[in-house]
Amino acid sequence: MGATETIDATLTAATTLLPSNPTPTPSKTRLPNKDPDNDNHKDNHNHKDENDQDIRAPKVLILGSNRALQQLKIVEHAVRLATSPASTTPPTASSPSTTSPSSKVNATGPNVVYLGASSLHSCYSDDDDEDGNHHPNPTERETKRNLSRSPEYRTFTSRFQDHFHCPLRFHDLSLKDREGIRLSVETWADIVLCDWGEDFQHGEWIETFLREVALEKDLVVCGVVSVMGKVFEFTTPFSGEEKEDGEHVRGGNETINKLDVEQDADLNICNKNDSSNRWICIPPDTAVSQTKRAQKLLKKQALLRHPHQRILAIDNLAALLLTGHHSMAISGDVNSTCHILAMDDSQNTISMPLPWNWMEPIPTLELLELHAPAKAPHLESLEDFVDTDFVIAGNVAEMMMPSTTVSNANSCRDGGDDDDADDAAIGTGTDTDTDETQPATEAVPKIVAAGRMKALQMKPIVEKIIQLSNTPLPKLLYIGTASFDRTDKFLMCTQAFRELGCEIRRLDVSEEDTVPSAEEMREMVVEWPEVILCSGGNTLHALLRWKEVGLDLLMKESGLNGTVLCGASAGAGCWFSSLHTDSLRPDNTKNREHVLNELTEKELQDWDYAKISALGFIDAMCVPHFDATGTNGAKRAEDAEQILLEDPSTSVIGVDENAALVVVGGDAMAVSGDGKATCHVMMPLEETGEVISAPIPTHWEEPIPMEEILDLPAPASAPHLESLEKYVDTDFVIADDFAQELASSEAATSCCDERDADSSTASAVVPKIVASGNERGMQLKPIVDKIVELSGVDLPKVLYIGTASFDRTDKFLMNTKMFREMGCEIRRLDVSEQDTVPSAEDMREMVVEWPHVILCSGGNTLHALIRWKEIGLDMLMKEAGMEGKVLCGGSAGAGCWFSSLHTDSLRPDNTKNKEHVLNELSEEELSDWNYTKISALGFIDAMCVPHYNARGTNGEMRSEHAEKILLEDPSTTMVIGVDNNAAFMVLGNDVMAVSGDGKATCHVIVPDERTGEAMSAPLPTDLEELIPLEDVFKLPLSEANSVASD
Repeated sequence: MGATETIDATLTAATTLLPSNPTPTPSKTRLPNKDPDNDNHKDNHNHKDENDQDIRAPKVLILGSNRALQQLKIVEHAVRLATSPASTTPPTASSPSTTSPSSKVNATGPNVVYLGASSLHSCYSDDDDEDGNHHPNPTERETKRNLSRSPEYRTFTSRFQDHFHCPLRFHDLSLKDREGIRLSVETWADIVLCDWGEDFQHGEWIETFLREVALEKDLVVCGVVSVMGKVFEFTTPFSGEEKEDGEHVRGGNETINKLDVEQDADLNICNKNDSSNRWICIPPDTAVSQTKRAQKLLKKQALLRHPHQRILAIDNLAALLLTGHHSMAISGDVNSTCHILAMDDSQNTISMPLPWNWMEPIPTLELLELHAPAKAPHLESLEDFVDTDFVIAGNVAEMMMPSTTVSNANSCRDGGDDDDADDAAIGTGTDTDTDETQPATEAVPKIVAAGRMKALQMKPIVEKIIQLSNTPLPKLLYIGTASFDRTDKFLMCTQAFRELGCEIRRLDVSEEDTVPSAEEMREMVVEWPEVILCSGGNTLHALLRWKEVGLDLLMKESGLNGTVLCGASAGAGCWFSSLHTDSLRPDNTKNREHVLNELTEKELQDWDYAKISALGFIDAMCVPHFDATGTNGAKRAEDAEQILLEDPSTSVIGVDENAALVVVGGDAMAVSGDGKATCHVMMPLEETGEVISAPIPTHWEEPIPMEEILDLPAPASAPHLESLEKYVDTDFVIADDFAQELASSEAATSCCDERDADSSTASAVVPKIVASGNERGMQLKPIVDKIVELSGVDLPKVLYIGTASFDRTDKFLMNTKMFREMGCEIRRLDVSEQDTVPSAEDMREMVVEWPHVILCSGGNTLHALIRWKEIGLDMLMKEAGMEGKVLCGGSAGAGCWFSSLHTDSLRPDNTKNKEHVLNELSEEELSDWNYTKISALGFIDAMCVPHYNARGTNGEMRSEHAEKILLEDPSTTMVIGVDNNAAFMVLGNDVMAVSGDGKATCHVIVPDERTGEAMSAPLPTDLEELIPLEDVFKLPLSEANSVASD
């Protein structure tokens, strides 16, 4: 049976039965090949009576035995079933040892009514002692039985009371208190526990009453197979428990033979299919029984008068949930579940355990067919299709828009002033202002590829999908071909979106009889959705089916129209040009549970991964489940590495199970679902023939060019990086004569006070420097405001120089974020590699003539200074500073303006391929390095210590090591320490400290000639005017004298 007939019911049941949190009711989900307005095609959880009124289907929890209610997982499901979506979150289980009987509980569980028969139980009277000694007057015992003191009562109720603090009532059916029972069940109960057995002689009234109430009221009814069968009229007239001699039964007016009794009593829940029933839980050809009895009776099934095609068998410590047309197995422990038992044409028993980890029920008819294999002919020899070419989007890369965050011009990247276009590129959901005659354009494709299906329930990944859709409640089309259109996978993949209230449609094409017409499929895939979500499963099967029905080309068209293409596992790899797949795994099929039950462990492990082609939107091989090991014992990452060695032309991106790769046009980024998982890039080294890899950082706020991501593991090519320590003593000072050009500090103060001063006046006092302790300081408003203030214009033109960070785009995006959001025009000068250096004329125009602000990144200062000196960029920056350009930056981009700086340039991971180094070196190797002092450009005659309040990966505080240098090196006369989130601002000879977060500041450290120790003092951050630099260096001595006088 296809999901066409059951999808509406699935969504209704899913949101009605098991809410984990209060959520809006999801929109109606429809299939294209059914008329959504035709009631004959609906399969709702609620049904209609003769007056067309909604009647709620009963929620029935059938127990394998009474002991099933001692299993916490089963009781928890009952509690969740009884919790309305409009109520608060269901209470969680607590340990009985931590809850005293007398303590008050803030949150109580649902109301529970226990119905039992003291005449059948081992009940003590109110006057009996704990050992059950009889009351002296036996005639009074019948009326003094206390049902709540029976062991059966405790078996049924203890978990509800001890773990979920459920209010309890009990009624003794033997006392025939119908009015009391009616009042409790109709007006108070959320859960009814039925425990009276088939030997109870007067059960007709309670069975009829419960059946009617369960249909009218949102009630959960629990009991063993025989009792539930009688309550909901699933049994035949010959119900009743077999006597020990097997010759007669109770409950009927005639004597029947033992075999017929076993058919009707043990294969208990067999549907009546007459018109008087207003519900259908189990089809007529299916029975429900306890597992051991069912296995015994199956052997005799051919002799039965009314043979059943299947039996739903329930283990002792398991339960079967029935609600409307939906059902699921609930396991009390890892060894218990429900089973589908049947007999094939050769009278051999077929057995399939049902999955027990579902959170929501699926259509019962689909559940009963889980043991049946899929019909697609290619599944008989799937390995024959491994070399099939599925690429249909190989030209998409050519059609992709250029990255709007960074565009190339004369080897220099220009971010432009189109802030709206940037928002569209990164999928922020910001509306773009466009000319009416020119429609807005956005980068395509937009892809979110997750490592496994459960990752699609993780908030960071779901939020990224929604963000890219540019709407808070996107219309989502689910395509579950890879999982053979199984509803359990649909529920898993779409859970987060259903809880949000998104409108969802489902397209089933795994079987030929569910494929809609070409027109309907086009409307569904191309015109309707804002998100297309593909399930995990068997990728090769999905690609073959999509190719057969033309769905692949429709998805390409939809993707180029801006629809977000997403999925997990197979639904992630399908968007790449190739993928690493386990499609040949013997249990990677529709009837997986049956295969797992039939094959030996050795047979289940006998398979190999394969590389297959895919749709081709992303030119790389995807490796989902990158951090996992397959059932064949092989690690995904290691097998992918072997494939890469055999075919070095293939770029490889591995996606951890709880991570996702996000692609927007030509840019990409990694998103972690759990804060730990990420994506990885693998590439071969031509020199050694080895494969190197690097994790993609997950803290990026925006994607960067894909070609840059694929190059992450590769080291920088600059020769000096092989022995960087040799350059520590290089003299990089080029601005030591700058003091002669400085104007007075008074002019500096007046310039800073007058925002509207003439530009010639604003440029009179130089240098203008804002040196931040870290790169994040470039995103803090107080610091950015000072940069803009010094520029003399509201929207300064910013030149970004990222040499210290090896021209990585992630650092460009971090450092320029605030300026891009303001709408500033931004250019980017990349000179870390020789092949990106522009001509001398172009570089002079960019550095000296064009900008108001020059912003240098953090990173490896020594590498940056060497490159600037090699190509003459240092002299151009000096000239730009002399002309009044604002010189700024964080970390390395702060220290470079001083005469010397305290640096971690020799840190082993302070290089371009930092992620690869972090991945390869041990913790001990990563911490084995020392700070050093190097010279810098010389605009400020002092040693700068960025990250002053931070500790390095070598375990040493920056401030403490800087003091050592100050005392050991006589040439170091003064030190300026800049905290993270603070900045040191210089205007001519005057300075001030700026706090970005209201706490951080700058510090002055000088040697004390009297004691030989270092003296330090923090700079105040509340000054309204700048102060002379020479006065700043007197602060520690003044503070020391003040302390001494006190």
